[in-house]
Amino acid sequence: MVARVFTALCPADSLQVSTLDCNMLKLVKMKKRNLYIAGLACISAISFSACDKKLDEIVPHNVLFEEQEFATPAGFTKTTVANYNSLTNSTTNYDKNWFNLAEFRGNNVKPIDNTSTSSLTATQDIDAFKFLNASSKDFGLSHTFWSGSYRVLLGVNTVLKHIQPGETDPVILQAKAENLFLRGMVFFNLVRLYGRPYYQSPSGNPGIPLILQPVTAASDRPARASVEDTYKQIISDLTEAAQTFTQKKNNSYASRYAAYGLLSRVYLYMSGSFDQPNTNYARLAQQYADSVLLNGGYSLLQGTAYTAYYSNSNQANTETIWAINHDAATMSIPTWFYQPTGQYAGSSSYSTGQIKPSPDLLDLLAPGDLRRRFYITDKYPGNNTDTLSCNKYYYKYTAVYYSNAPIHYLRLAEVYLNRAEARVKAGDNAGALSDLNVIRNRAGVGVLSGISGQTLFTEILKQRRLELAFEGHNSFDYFRNGLPMVRSYTSFNAQPLTIAATDAKVVIRISDDVLAENGNIQQNNQ
Repeated sequence: MVARVFTALCPADSLQVSTLDCNMLKLVKMKKRNLYIAGLACISAISFSACDKKLDEIVPHNVLFEEQEFATPAGFTKTTVANYNSLTNSTTNYDKNWFNLAEFRGNNVKPIDNTSTSSLTATQDIDAFKFLNASSKDFGLSHTFWSGSYRVLLGVNTVLKHIQPGETDPVILQAKAENLFLRGMVFFNLVRLYGRPYYQSPSGNPGIPLILQPVTAASDRPARASVEDTYKQIISDLTEAAQTFTQKKNNSYASRYAAYGLLSRVYLYMSGSFDQPNTNYARLAQQYADSVLLNGGYSLLQGTAYTAYYSNSNQANTETIWAINHDAATMSIPTWFYQPTGQYAGSSSYSTGQIKPSPDLLDLLAPGDLRRRFYITDKYPGNNTDTLSCNKYYYKYTAVYYSNAPIHYLRLAEVYLNRAEARVKAGDNAGALSDLNVIRNRAGVGVLSGISGQTLFTEILKQRRLELAFEGHNSFDYFRNGLPMVRSYTSFNAQPLTIAATDAKVVIRISDDVLAENGNIQQNNQ
């Protein structure tokens, strides 16, 4: 009933409310859907016109249902689980869109043939790789990622709105902490894409709209906060979350140490370049990494357990700090890496996806590097050059290109590398080298000695690229450090490319639809 009501109120092609309800019902096992989430979803993406006429009718019912939902601590828990699910469902496609916009803008991937632009969907997929930054929802993924992000934030802010000052119930406080973490994470992903690197005049450059309450009126049209203020809000949310957690669940849920781990990343993004570091932020990145490494209880997988890292669920993984879990709902990232035979052009021998690891990336892997195991032979007929595909997303692969693979958003290896980079920027070469060697030794490529300064920093970035490949870090590691993203290789119809950290194309453009609905939002230049 809920889905039918709100499908009528909101255009099906923009919200797909019935799909949202089905996914949330499945995960949370609720017989009745939260009416307030479906209703307010109409305005969650800063796009109001479809719901203006019915807003007054919707709100009273929402208020009544909210009061029922949050009448007990269990209601806070159920709604929080629904917010996690909003990262994985087919309405937002949050995780897949994030992966595309984060990873495809680097030099780890190589599209290999013209089927990559044979349809409108494929055109959207390749937009980030070419740095076209389309603002039209028909030619890029900016619209769906932006609107999906603010739909997630709607659910998060609705939970937080109902938590009273001075609350002492541990179940409700746990829900508060988890939602603060989710809000900080979503804001951080948004500002990384839409805001310029932090070292570039953060007080003057626009960040994102900081929506901290559920949007309840079509007249609510917030402007973009500065990059600096956006980071301040992210830090505030994550710090408060870390202080509020009352328990540590499995790594499908946020925790105190997930907040610390993300804070180490946030401060690293604020720490400037190697030539002009902000040593205060570098030290804060190190301190939060210390908290995870010394007290979190996590451990790096070794040997065969490490090479099988991505072949299992995240929940028993001692290295993963926080993952977007897909055990209950499949994900479609493998569509880029592997396709079953006969998928394209009537070819019975076609058996590969269009996105391959770049030759540049593969050339960095030493012969004995265990990370070679994360790439499997997967040939396209007639192509004897690009014969490998990334296998990090094949857990419970179904042969129709879906899987239950988790998104390992935070893991211990990154925290070691965060601390290594923070230490070298703060002048602690010995500490940075020690952290670097932990990662090199685990990968089977041995340890280094006698390097410091620029040489050490360069090697840390190299190990970040190899260790975190296909996990959404690559382009950001260049741009936040004031370095160009350089592609030395050609793809099927793309030439070698260099994007400087000061290039306007470093940030993507905001959707035309969002700008049409909210005249207070400033577009990024191109």
